[in-house]
Amino acid sequence: MKTVDLIKRSLTGVVALGAAAVLAFGMSAPAASAFAEDASATDQATALEQNQKTATALDENLETKVTLSFPGKREAEPSDVVFVLDKSAFSDDKAIYDQAKSFLDEVKAKAEADGLDIKVGVVIFNRIGNVQQELTDVVTGYDAILKAMGATLSSGTNMHAGLLAAQSILGADKAVKDENKHVILISDGGTYLYCKNGDYTKPYTRSFGDPTKQVNPETGAAYPYGRNQMGGIWEYQSRQDNLNNAWKKFSDGSNFIYSQAMTSPEKLAEYLAYYKDQYQNSDENWAQYDYEYTAEAANNGTTNPIPLDVNAPCNSDVAYISADDTFQAMADAGYDMNVYYRLKAETDFTDGSIFLKYLARNTNEGNLDTDFNKLKAKLVDKIAAGSTVEDFIGNNFDFVNDASKISLNVAGEDLAPEKIDETTYGFGKRADGTYRFTLKYTAGENEKLVFTLNEAAVPAKPVVLTYSEVLVNKPTEAGTHSLKVNESATLHPVDGNGDKGTASDFPVLTVTYTVAAPEQKPEEPTKPADTKKPAKTDKKGNLPKTGDSALAATVAFLALGSAVCAAGIHLNRRRS
Repeated sequence: MKTVDLIKRSLTGVVALGAAAVLAFGMSAPAASAFAEDASATDQATALEQNQKTATALDENLETKVTLSFPGKREAEPSDVVFVLDKSAFSDDKAIYDQAKSFLDEVKAKAEADGLDIKVGVVIFNRIGNVQQELTDVVTGYDAILKAMGATLSSGTNMHAGLLAAQSILGADKAVKDENKHVILISDGGTYLYCKNGDYTKPYTRSFGDPTKQVNPETGAAYPYGRNQMGGIWEYQSRQDNLNNAWKKFSDGSNFIYSQAMTSPEKLAEYLAYYKDQYQNSDENWAQYDYEYTAEAANNGTTNPIPLDVNAPCNSDVAYISADDTFQAMADAGYDMNVYYRLKAETDFTDGSIFLKYLARNTNEGNLDTDFNKLKAKLVDKIAAGSTVEDFIGNNFDFVNDASKISLNVAGEDLAPEKIDETTYGFGKRADGTYRFTLKYTAGENEKLVFTLNEAAVPAKPVVLTYSEVLVNKPTEAGTHSLKVNESATLHPVDGNGDKGTASDFPVLTVTYTVAAPEQKPEEPTKPADTKKPAKTDKKGNLPKTGDSALAATVAFLALGSAVCAAGIHLNRRRS
């Protein structure tokens, strides 16, 4: 039998596995905004409520488009104006009336055209404070405001009450900042009534009564001069005409009396400081002689007259002190206080301008206002030429310094950027070579943009600036990262008088950038344990060259069987 050589061959393969990282980027949804991301889609007819800022999702170049739109009504800031008018209002002073009406007309026109929020109120003071017109929108309430300003009243003069009434209605409007509350006081400066506990509807006065019915303790005789002034404007004469006027001196050597005090604001300040201390702190308790100024009291006087004494404050002293306290409190609160002197006739209180200058000592350096132009600029030009927007970009992004990626829209008009130098762009070139707006880029650690307005901006005609930023500080850690587009953006307003206003911030937006986790490497399969017995070797220790041990055993068995068979045949042959 022929022996066949059987051979089994084993093949082994090696597989190499790798992994790759994948980056993805997107945009987190910004806060809801009334302003569309595309400036051309903005409804310019709708006044903005507040400064706006938007940012688009990162594109394939890792760029985002940022849009700033301003000013909103909040940033142009609502304002309140209260006229505080002497009892006769403007009836006999055409110059003041014409100025005030022209002022009101211009404010109304600007508010209507520019989307400004301005309210006007009117207080007229006689013996009390009369709120003729509550704070009213200057556009819709114009006729009512003008009518209230022209009203006339009579009976008494209580400037303190008028200021208290203005303070009350302004203080009640919590939606307007104190620095945007304006008082226009128009008076001849005379006042002799006052209020207590902030109640501007109840007037008080005090009186020396009839001096001729008082006895001079030094002489034992009645005082020789005067008559019962019934708590009116001439009460000071009873004290001055019957007492020794040389008892105290001003610094210039003049007598310390009312008529001398009313010759200069400096003397009046010294005079009122003395009598304020007497009224509030005197052991004599001079305040006990105050009484309510009713119609009956105006006609009949008081049953509790002040004893004639050089230290006793008269009613005008207390009226000036009280009016000044309230005026200065309003100024200290941040109210804009404006004082106009109205002298309607030669018979008016001609030295009243001294008291009005005294009132204005801390608010207008003691000067009286003569026109309404400065106040008008405060009201209608809140964000005027010289205002800026400062935008600090931060570390995550860089400004894309490319004119094709910068745009400006003002009141619906597109203004193309013109490159002034490597870092400065101008918009809206004028005939004189200047620009209506400029954008300045500063690179470096404190990278920022400064956008400068060379004309006023108003809510109804918003300024819309768009530019691009590119992500440069890419996160590497797996996950979704929220990245601030900038660190801050702030509007720094300057009003029409060049005075700085309150800065206002734009929202700080974020975009998202996602780094995918690396793909997991597959695990190699585990080999089963080797349970085969070790192969047998020949006498020389060699393994079989082909096959395995089972095959070798089979071949040996077949060989043995052949030998046995052959031996049996041979045996039979021998037996036979």
